[in-house]
Amino acid sequence: MTPAPEIDDLQPAAAEALFTERVRTLVAERCGFAPRPAASPQLAAALGRRRRGRSQEDYWEALRAADAANSELQLLVEDLLNHDTVCGRIPPHFEMLGRQVLPTLAQLDRPLRLASLGCATGEEAITLAITAAETFGLHGAPAVEIVGLDLSSRALGVARVGRYRLSCLRELSPAQRELGFIRQTDGFHVRPEIARRVRFLQHNLMQPLPLVGLDAVFCRNVLIYFNPDSARQVLRHIWDALAPGGWLFLGPSESALHLREWFEPVPFAETMVYRRRQP
Repeated sequence: MTPAPEIDDLQPAAAEALFTERVRTLVAERCGFAPRPAASPQLAAALGRRRRGRSQEDYWEALRAADAANSELQLLVEDLLNHDTVCGRIPPHFEMLGRQVLPTLAQLDRPLRLASLGCATGEEAITLAITAAETFGLHGAPAVEIVGLDLSSRALGVARVGRYRLSCLRELSPAQRELGFIRQTDGFHVRPEIARRVRFLQHNLMQPLPLVGLDAVFCRNVLIYFNPDSARQVLRHIWDALAPGGWLFLGPSESALHLREWFEPVPFAETMVYRRRQP
């Protein structure tokens, strides 16, 4: 059998394509995030910006260095992640949360914990807080804590500021905008009563969640960026972090139906959500 060619033995274009694939594999292994083949031009462009004249092998060693918040691998992934989101995206999920899930959870007579995974610039986590305020009032019981987690420190910086353009609020009703935001000259600022319910953490979803006893997890349009084995690992981390009977909200193109030993599908309106099964 003929051995695979070394990168140095290939023509420049072929060598770059092989190096890009090598980096794609490393990103998937370390972060779970798997840029699709169709995104190869985007990945190649990001590599060109980040390498800054370094050789492939020098840059490869920089990527493989110990993982850290400011590592080269982290900075490359920052350039690849999609942070395009708005408040109130996929309205049926928030309708079910407000009409069915939160009122049922309130019977537990304890503080409630919700999480937004892959929260990007924070719009989803803020919408969770707005939905809780609609259900229980701004100062009503039970207390609700929302945690947003994302791999991108850059996106989390925006989330912690809590200032958004009107276009980011376009899926909210006027009443929801009034409940969640204060309009100022530089944009819409999250109301303090809403902001104090939400905190943001940097986290790689390939690792166990730094949270336990969660009552509901939103992980929407995140698993589409993971290969099947990594997606299963993320779902297992979610199962471990959810309280018994806790709820999981996935994106419309995602499913946990192949993991029926972990999650029970529950139809609602035009969507599907899931509940944690007991082992």
